Amino acid sequence: MDFLRFLIALFVLLSLTLSHSISAKVLIGVSSENGESLKYSRKHFHGELKSAYSCVINHLDTDYDVITVPQVRLIKMLQNNKIDIALPLLLLPQRDLFAVRSATIYQVGYELISQSADPDLSIENLRRQANLNGIVYKRGTGARTLMLKYLGIDKNESLSHEQQVSTWQQAVDFVAKNRAGITALPTVIAKDIEPHHFDGVTRIKMPDHQLGLYMSSRFAKSAEATVINDASKTCKEIR
Repeated sequence: MDFLRFLIALFVLLSLTLSHSISAKVLIGVSSENGESLKYSRKHFHGELKSAYSCVINHLDTDYDVITVPQVRLIKMLQNNKIDIALPLLLLPQRDLFAVRSATIYQVGYELISQSADPDLSIENLRRQANLNGIVYKRGTGARTLMLKYLGIDKNESLSHEQQVSTWQQAVDFVAKNRAGITALPTVIAKDIEPHHFDGVTRIKMPDHQLGLYMSSRFAKSAEATVINDASKTCKEIR
């Protein structure tokens, strides 16, 4: 009798597990810190980057939910397999260590922001500014990596002054008020910041960088992940 109860309990448990796996939705996380370039509301993407990301997600044959969270939390959730897909994210080597990147969906521009007192905009002089006056960058983003790469500074090198801030505008303000020598931000974000915040700084165009999405290591093993990866190639640069 006890063995029969055990079999019944096991059957119920397996049934519940199977039911959950079949009905589970894909969970998509969107960074809340994209300015007006990409937002999600009322079951639709909005902004300059909406077309390609909408195209990719619309290829899913399964149900999905979308949550909007700060980027630091988004990266942590991705790393811990708490979400299946995270976007929009720069495709960076350090993120490849814990998640699986899509194909490049957009090429996005970045600006280096420096103090304008010195007219010498050579890489050597900008690197000197970074070493003397420090850098500032928005936490949870790839800005630090891109800055140091552009300036020819090893990414593992700790500068004497490094500061992290909560918003892109704060990073610009730090340079404008001489609290840091260098920062960087995406051009699509710079468009959303009022022009007066750039008074007293020099804006330098950096090379474009790859923007896409990341899939959690767990989700990347699913059939849906293949659909997402194929769609990211098909939908690339749609405007």
